[in-house]
Amino acid sequence: MKLPGWDRNRWILLLLALMGAVMLLLGGVLGKRDGAGASDYAGYLETRARALCLSIEGVEEAEVFLTLDEASGGAVQTGVFGDGAERASPSVRGIAVVCTGGDLPRVRATLTELLSAALAVPTNRIRVAGK
Repeated sequence: MKLPGWDRNRWILLLLALMGAVMLLLGGVLGKRDGAGASDYAGYLETRARALCLSIEGVEEAEVFLTLDEASGGAVQTGVFGDGAERASPSVRGIAVVCTGGDLPRVRATLTELLSAALAVPTNRIRVAGK
């Protein structure tokens, strides 16, 4: 196709500009997946931690909240999703548990040690409170 004043270089420049616009649009759409992935990961870990808490004698109900350390770049390799593939995932920064029996020293100590071992979180970053 010949247009007056449009040589081959202008067509190439137009094509590159269009490709750049498409890449920016796709980057914006695909970039939103990362936040959802971290949210899914946190939800998965909270569910597993809650199940651990409920397995302890004296705990009837439990709510678990964890904070992921995404900003520091402190990602660890893990195969936590059970598919055998290792992938980078944010590490856990802290855990808060509110549960029945959480005000008892024995239950609090057991939960703190269990969650520390299971999620590789120092015990000073785990808080357990009674309901």
